[in-house]
Amino acid sequence: MKQTPMKQAGNCLDAFWEEEAACSLAPLPLPPHVPADALGAAERIAYRLINHAAENGQPCPVNIDIEVAAGFNSSSMGPKLVRKLESRGLIRVSRFQRFRLVEIVATGKQTARHPSMQADRPLVRRGARSASAMGLPSDRKPYAAR
Repeated sequence: MKQTPMKQAGNCLDAFWEEEAACSLAPLPLPPHVPADALGAAERIAYRLINHAAENGQPCPVNIDIEVAAGFNSSSMGPKLVRKLESRGLIRVSRFQRFRLVEIVATGKQTARHPSMQADRPLVRRGARSASAMGLPSDRKPYAAR
């Protein structure tokens, strides 16, 4: 029986909780410039969840999974925790239109592509300049002067 991407994501979170009890005492793979006690509880949970996905070759957890695991109800806390981990130098994030790939700096392992990820178009935020203005190739026809 083939599983849908949502079911796979649920299994990722279930597998995390099953292994969480066994590996909660195991040290996190941290880069040398980050002391072990520098992370807050929510950051440790988010980092452990992303690290678990990278170690097992699974897609990066979506924001709602990170929020549920960390115990938050706000939909803004998932991206905030990922940005905070990125700013501390624990992870490197490649953002795409709907998904992200995360590399753990300490181990060099990367999360897998999401099963429904079709294109490799980078994320272009609202109000940003066009791709051609940023020097990126465009699939649009060039403007023809009359």
